[in-house]
Amino acid sequence: MTLIKAIKGIFFKDSFDFSEPDIDLYTFHPQLRIFIAPLGIFFNNRKSLLRFLWPFINGSLSIVAIVLEMIFVYHGITVGDYSFATECFCYFVMLSVIPVLYCAVLANSQSVMVLLDKMDKDFEYICKLGAKYRDHFLQRQLLIWQLCWIWLGFLCCVAVLYTLMTLAPLTYQTLIATQDENMIRPLLFPMWLPEDDPYRTPNYEIFLFLQLDYLLIFIQSFGVYVYIQFHVLLHNFTVLELVTFDFDVIFEGLDKSVVDLPRDDLRRLTVQRVFNRRLKRVATWHDSVFKSIGTLSRVQGPVIVYQVMFSSLCICLMMYQVADKLDKGTFDILFIMLTVAGITQLWIPCYLGTLLRNKAFDVADACWNCGWHETPLGRMIRPDIIIVIMRAQHPISIKFTGLPNLSLETFSSIMSSAYSYFNMLRQYNR
Repeated sequence: MTLIKAIKGIFFKDSFDFSEPDIDLYTFHPQLRIFIAPLGIFFNNRKSLLRFLWPFINGSLSIVAIVLEMIFVYHGITVGDYSFATECFCYFVMLSVIPVLYCAVLANSQSVMVLLDKMDKDFEYICKLGAKYRDHFLQRQLLIWQLCWIWLGFLCCVAVLYTLMTLAPLTYQTLIATQDENMIRPLLFPMWLPEDDPYRTPNYEIFLFLQLDYLLIFIQSFGVYVYIQFHVLLHNFTVLELVTFDFDVIFEGLDKSVVDLPRDDLRRLTVQRVFNRRLKRVATWHDSVFKSIGTLSRVQGPVIVYQVMFSSLCICLMMYQVADKLDKGTFDILFIMLTVAGITQLWIPCYLGTLLRNKAFDVADACWNCGWHETPLGRMIRPDIIIVIMRAQHPISIKFTGLPNLSLETFSSIMSSAYSYFNMLRQYNR
């Protein structure tokens, strides 16, 4: 019970002082530094050449695995073992994203730092505002913290399940099984070698170690990539929510009678300065969201294009693998979890992209419904309101060459394609 209570306390940040005035991004989200450093971005010594070491090792190992999986796919098709070829192709698609991810992050490392610095400044500024802004912002950040551990916990469950499904039979063979059972030692992923047996010593030990390593590499790279993606999107969604809050108080505490005064009157100028200050914050926050999503598009655009291009095919083959095993009387829990993970990693950016797009349009609605037509003060800011509404008509979305706007419509289209491919494969193999 003590352990459960401690985990619950970490999950809900029970020991964190939410009233602290000097909260910054890395105080609230210390995991960011830990997760981003292995991707090749150092925070203290940003130009250190050591930051390339871990990405180089992981990228090189991934390329070796990609080549092997291509050989396995070819062998499976050649001998007519389509179940083997399908499984290997799924792993080929999954591992191929790792070099793309490292190259994209390292090539845009400066943009990543700009994005994180901007988020850090948002923390420092918003945490010094009133309780309405501060409390709502920190509650959203707590949600991001919780979603981070839920996502990583799910990935770890998949990794642990893969490991247990391999080590449990291996333990049985080592301690209990007899020689006349003729059992083959299991690997995490199926393998084949043209002129050798991958299951003999020392091949087996080498491949088992490498496959465990690939499991960790994938979680540390692509799993973290998905977390950073929804962290940035939810952060900017929260900023847009605060923009709509600003319109609720845009006329608050201002004297209506100044409208009839000359433009150079001191009282009117004072009210105009208040309007300018409030609208400046609206415009600054709104523009910062466009810039942040643009930066995210440059950094993660190539990986998102890869996701969108191959997700329908990969999900289709995963479903086919599950159905094929069910036809043979076995329940492939590993591929069921892989299918869920594959669908989830695509659904997250599409869902958040839709939320962000709709919230951006809500800014225009909040501006229109701020009450400008019910008070004489509306005449003083009517041109500014028109500009904000026109700016808010531009959708906020991740954009990259060859990439459609990420939304639930995109997700629905990809899943429809995956189901069509699945039906076609099933009919072909009957």
